[in-house]
Amino acid sequence: MGAPDTSSPLANSSEPPLVILNPAGNRGRCAKLRAPLAQALKGGRGELALTTGPGAAEQMAAAAARNGRSIIAVGGDGTISEIAGGILASGHQVPLGIVPGGSGNDYACYTLKLPRDPLAALEIALTGLPTPMDAGAVNDRFFINSLGVGIDANIAARAEKLKRVPLLRGNALYQVASVYEVLFQYSHCPQLHVSLDGAAEDQRAYALAGVTVGPTYGGGFHINPAAEANDGLFDVCLIVKPPQMRALQLLPMVKQGRHVGKKEVRQLRVRSLVLEADHPINAHCDGEVFTGKRFEARILPGALLIRR
Repeated sequence: MGAPDTSSPLANSSEPPLVILNPAGNRGRCAKLRAPLAQALKGGRGELALTTGPGAAEQMAAAAARNGRSIIAVGGDGTISEIAGGILASGHQVPLGIVPGGSGNDYACYTLKLPRDPLAALEIALTGLPTPMDAGAVNDRFFINSLGVGIDANIAARAEKLKRVPLLRGNALYQVASVYEVLFQYSHCPQLHVSLDGAAEDQRAYALAGVTVGPTYGGGFHINPAAEANDGLFDVCLIVKPPQMRALQLLPMVKQGRHVGKKEVRQLRVRSLVLEADHPINAHCDGEVFTGKRFEARILPGALLIRR
């Protein structure tokens, strides 16, 4: 799986930007953006296209990128990641604009600092300066912002299950999932073999290993608050598994970025790393949960051109 050709032209298509909207995003709330976006795109400013299911956004983005057409992603971190993955898989660099429409919007609002107002973000997505931004690759997938294993991945998996509970969403959803995992599933924190830029470390139990391009994940958890998304490096946070009560103390610290410098915490910057467990464990990648035993990640410097 290679990075796109960064020497290719930004966009060579005479067609207007393809604006990809995931109407199912944010529990269907993104569908409400269809009418105002269509109005704002009148006059040939962009072509609005709706996704029809999982994988559709990636396919649409890859086809547009191969034709040299600029793209605008409308949705949450998962949709943006899928569209960016389509561009990266195409082997071509084209400008990507972003309109945040999710519940967390870590990449759009915390990393890129785009406005949360969809129409204000759309103007930047249409006219902003294309800026090289890093991305990541892990095993057979791309990511734009975050990869993690440990209790945070278990929390993300628990949150997926809890989404079926009425009225439980946003920060409340993740707070309930977090407390549940620490109180009742803390023994599931993994034993990991960690290798950083080719240097292997001893196996030990970790509460989490968070790998990011930007400073936050999980809807504003400042896991690597000093991260810069265009420095050609991953920021990595490794937290050795502390006693259970200490873990309860650390959770709110991570939310605010106050865990930096604590005795259980290591933070560093690398170009590649390997996280390996003895059995399949949960992982999260741009908010999407999957499982595996070995996760090989590498930075892709300047692989995306994001309008800012």
